[in-house]
Amino acid sequence: MRAQTTLSGGNKILPAIGICLASVAVGLAVTLNPKIAFGGGFALLALTFVLITRNSWTYALWVAFFGLAVWSYGFNNVPLIRPLPLVDALVFFAVLAAFPHWWALRKEPEVRGLIILLSALLAIVVLRLVVDIPQYGLLAVRDALFAFELWVILPAIALGYMLGENKVSRYLTWLFWLAIAWFLLYPWRDTLMSISPVFGIQRSVPLFAFTTAGFVSVPAFYWFLYRRAKAGLLVLTATLLILLLVQSRGAYLAFILSAIILSIMQWKAITQWIKLATAGLAIGAVLWLVGDSLTGRLGVPVGLNTVVVQLQTLAGKEGPGTGSFVHRLVAWPEVIHQVLSHPFGLVFGIGLGPDLFQGFTVGPDILVRKPHNDFLEIWARLGIFGLLAWVGILATLGWESFKGARRDARHAWILALQIILWIASFSQPAMGFAYITVVWAGLTGLWLGAQLRERIETQNAYLACP
Repeated sequence: MRAQTTLSGGNKILPAIGICLASVAVGLAVTLNPKIAFGGGFALLALTFVLITRNSWTYALWVAFFGLAVWSYGFNNVPLIRPLPLVDALVFFAVLAAFPHWWALRKEPEVRGLIILLSALLAIVVLRLVVDIPQYGLLAVRDALFAFELWVILPAIALGYMLGENKVSRYLTWLFWLAIAWFLLYPWRDTLMSISPVFGIQRSVPLFAFTTAGFVSVPAFYWFLYRRAKAGLLVLTATLLILLLVQSRGAYLAFILSAIILSIMQWKAITQWIKLATAGLAIGAVLWLVGDSLTGRLGVPVGLNTVVVQLQTLAGKEGPGTGSFVHRLVAWPEVIHQVLSHPFGLVFGIGLGPDLFQGFTVGPDILVRKPHNDFLEIWARLGIFGLLAWVGILATLGWESFKGARRDARHAWILALQIILWIASFSQPAMGFAYITVVWAGLTGLWLGAQLRERIETQNAYLACP
């Protein structure tokens, strides 16, 4: 979206004077403290950008979406002012600045329902924070962030409505292309992470990360499967290769389940299934050429055999990743016992901040605290009412996505996005990180906003007919 200046003529004098004075202040700060100068300069640039552009919140959204979709955990850990992540600052700014835009859509049933559910969830979280912050401090705030981050769907809906389906499709194509190009560097991830800039909120981590490779690649595959692109077969093959490289059971299940559902809904789409089969043959040829020399995330060779062995671990067989799955199966009943042992824990939960993973640590000093099951964790922390509000949000977006995919095969990707979110929420702390929460809610909101605009314009055109 093109920036439109809001300052003209004499109105530019005061900002110019302010910028000059601020520049002098930054110069003095450099002499006294370079770190303060850098922070002040960044804040000055951000403030200037907000002042001279209209709808600057749209840029905040795109920075968050692209940064999280591509660099995931690394971008998630870039701080604005410690301990506030840059991503959360961008989201909060977008929600507030775009209020007139998304509030204007409140009469639409989907938007009204989301506002009610988001407000209910946020109210429960705020009440819990009042009780839990004195005891758990920032740990309680970290556990509560997802309820604030989910609000990104409202400005995303407004942005999708403003842009319309054609422009949203163009920007999402760029996002998926960029993400896939980055994820293809997965075999060299250790080298890239070693030369990466380092940021951190809780601990220092490389900016260059590949955590969302599986999560983003599933909807990206179905995005390109149902679109005519000059390099369509190439990008489909690349996406399948990425899915094999990340060696994630959740990504495998989401891909397979999406294919089954879409094949039932769009069984006449023969062309797409020919493309899928061709991409499968192409990836088979690539793996035959490289043999066992190409290994994935778990350090085992990439191939169909690894996929089968990994999926068999869900049935209790030994294989890559068995240990983490077994630990979750042991930990989940303990979480239930932990909640039920508290008075009224079933209804109100045990609060934000407590450890729900029985002291499990990564390394010597990183306490995980999350049971790798969002359904279980949200109930444990917020009680049955918090869980119902969150499931209501998932159900609302899932139903809209299902209707969209049934109406037009080009929307298959949005259903695949919901499916991988549900699977990730059942097996990972998906809501614990903005690179899942914001990407899922943001992309779904963009799509939903564009569909609302198309529906409203169609209705208006029908009413305008004599």
